[in-house]
Amino acid sequence: MATLEHRNHARSFLRKAEEYLASAEANLAAERFTVAAGDAIHAGICAKDAIVTELTGTTVKGKGHALAAKELRRALGQRPDAAGAEKGLRELVSSKADVEYGVTIIAGVKAEALVRRARSLVDLAVRIVRLNE
Repeated sequence: MATLEHRNHARSFLRKAEEYLASAEANLAAERFTVAAGDAIHAGICAKDAIVTELTGTTVKGKGHALAAKELRRALGQRPDAAGAEKGLRELVSSKADVEYGVTIIAGVKAEALVRRARSLVDLAVRIVRLNE
């Protein structure tokens, strides 16, 4: 169970996730697809941090995100949305290198899919962190 300090950290991660998501949606609307995709990735990672911190009291922080989806799945346990959340985060983090370090400009359809994934993870984080579901 998370302490008050951990719950405060989870709320901070959630706020960051919501800010990144708002930026992703604004950039998507302005057809800045690469930036929207990058913001979506960060929103998803922050949402994962919020969820995992709320449910377990801590989250793994590091340069590599390969284990992030597994960490999320473990924290969510048997919840009905665990598999979908894991899949969504996998899609986001697997796009990180192309979006942030690659030379390809991200297409609108790809950015829309990543923003949708991020929105789903942020919504789940809101339910868990803010609404205590």
